[in-house]
Amino acid sequence: MKLHDKDYSQLTQEEIAQWEALRKSEIVGKLGKLTVTESRFHDYPKAVRHFLSLFPNNYLDIVELREESRLRAALESFRKLLDTPDVSERKILNFIRDRRAYFIVASLLKAYFRFGHHEAHLFPEFQLGNSYKADYLLVGQNSSGWHFAFVELEAPHGEITLENGDLGAAFRKGLAQVADWNTWLEARYGSLSESFDRCRRADAALPAEFTQLDKTRVHYVVIAGRRTDFNERTYRVQRRKQKESSELLLHYDNLTDAAEEIIGKPTY
Repeated sequence: MKLHDKDYSQLTQEEIAQWEALRKSEIVGKLGKLTVTESRFHDYPKAVRHFLSLFPNNYLDIVELREESRLRAALESFRKLLDTPDVSERKILNFIRDRRAYFIVASLLKAYFRFGHHEAHLFPEFQLGNSYKADYLLVGQNSSGWHFAFVELEAPHGEITLENGDLGAAFRKGLAQVADWNTWLEARYGSLSESFDRCRRADAALPAEFTQLDKTRVHYVVIAGRRTDFNERTYRVQRRKQKESSELLLHYDNLTDAAEEIIGKPTY
């Protein structure tokens, strides 16, 4: 479930030394007995930014959003992939992994949710016990705590919607997966703490949101098809699903639009 080859749960002596020097430079003065500091978090070594997060090897580094040329090139290649007739869910997953283009999926946080701007993490191919696997789990923090979005990718082409705009086979398959996940979470949510424990920073405790199910914090996303597959009836179904069951139905052009918008932003 790691995003990177490097293990960010440990720091080298050089990284620790760089971090300590920057921490000293953050002290800008005194106000009586109080020390006045100015954060230089963005200047910390990449390894330190990851290390300080709750899940170092799954942290979505906001500083990377400044790498506009690299991200735009990855997004353009992703759009070309989506246009190929034989593109599959597996090819999409492999592209995002191989290009380290995790910002594409993470862009859903800013575009469709109100969490992740304090801290955000991504878990690819996240296991729910031995029975199910979400293509991605997005975990984001806001002022009210931690929230979760389970993401299912379906085909960009094929039986996406029916002629009248109702959901076709691709979306029905994705929603069936979501129903299975929801049932599993209601029965076994507490067991997920084992997975999160393996990924958390060694000196950090898991917040209650990771061990006690609060359905208001759990969301589901199913992505299938392209913009041309949706009509007004489809959008009505989309609005109803999101309101009634926290199920967000999107097409891949929604995803690329969100990814385009997040590039250069200060946070997810």
